[in-house]
Amino acid sequence: MNSKGLPFGVLRKRFRRKVRQREKAHHSRRGQRTWFAARPRTSSDFFRLTAPVKLSLADGPHRRATLAFCKRMRQKYLSDQRNVVLDFSRTRYLDATGTLAVIAEIDRTQRMGRSDLRFRTKLPEESDKETRIVRQTLDQIELLARTGHPPIYTDEERQEFDSTVINWRYATGTRVDDRPSDVLYEHEGRLAPALLKDMQIGLTEALLNSLHHAYQGSRDDGCREFRERRWWMFTQEEAGMLHVIACDLGIGIRRSLPRTWDRGLLKRITQFFDHECPDVRAIQAALILGESSTGEQHRGNGLPQIWNAVRSSNVGVVGIHTGNGHLSYNADVGTPVTGYFDSEFLGTIVAWTVPIESNLHE
Repeated sequence: MNSKGLPFGVLRKRFRRKVRQREKAHHSRRGQRTWFAARPRTSSDFFRLTAPVKLSLADGPHRRATLAFCKRMRQKYLSDQRNVVLDFSRTRYLDATGTLAVIAEIDRTQRMGRSDLRFRTKLPEESDKETRIVRQTLDQIELLARTGHPPIYTDEERQEFDSTVINWRYATGTRVDDRPSDVLYEHEGRLAPALLKDMQIGLTEALLNSLHHAYQGSRDDGCREFRERRWWMFTQEEAGMLHVIACDLGIGIRRSLPRTWDRGLLKRITQFFDHECPDVRAIQAALILGESSTGEQHRGNGLPQIWNAVRSSNVGVVGIHTGNGHLSYNADVGTPVTGYFDSEFLGTIVAWTVPIESNLHE
């Protein structure tokens, strides 16, 4: 009860009725609702963007979901200028290439956005192994730190990460000498000398080609032009194998080749390949042109170095994603495998796996 002798519930109903009446009258005069009680409820300042169950570029359905997630993120953060919650609560599997593509997109989008915009991260909460690995991986590759997420592991707990997680390393830069020059030489003495040399040259050449040619045009992703030339990389040593994945978010091999090579020559070479996907034909042409180049700097001969290094090792895998196409080689199979997807990756990813041996020189 109150001083008027009426229950609070009755007074509350009267107050709300008066607010609605005033609100209707105000709208009839095309005014603005400026008093607190009459303001409409607003949604959260953060737009929640749910990540797919699996981040991957290797299979159609998951690839479409992964790339749609990236596109939606760019739209909300850059075009709509909204703060975004990256919700990984449903995510259970993280393919390395798909994860690097997402991390690169997040990093690029964050660098392009306004300084007052924010990303936040929501993690899965279940206690099963798949969920635990997702949480550990997102911490290991520094996504949580870059999105302002409170620390969830101590340094001691990080030493106990799953074996599939603990050795992953993330790097990014805008110059070839930022960090990648030491990626392979950390394994000197355990990689065959010829393999080490070919892959080191291939990595350097591939990054040089990326920085010089991949960003010579609009990315056509619906966002404003962004002139920064950046690469992203994952590396991991696990179970006697070295994994290296390098990524750029440029115009792709198919669009960059005509900026580097004569169009007549490209047309004659691509006629030898009957694959339906132009991006696959572009990868195949890049392997031939780079291998036969005259040694001119930045002519794109990094891909053949990496490709041939894996093929000559008799053990290992190499794969190239660009646009709608994919070309890979598995030494166990012995023949190249091509792939065509209905969803386009705006950039290029080169991934390879080679064996390392601790007793190579013993």
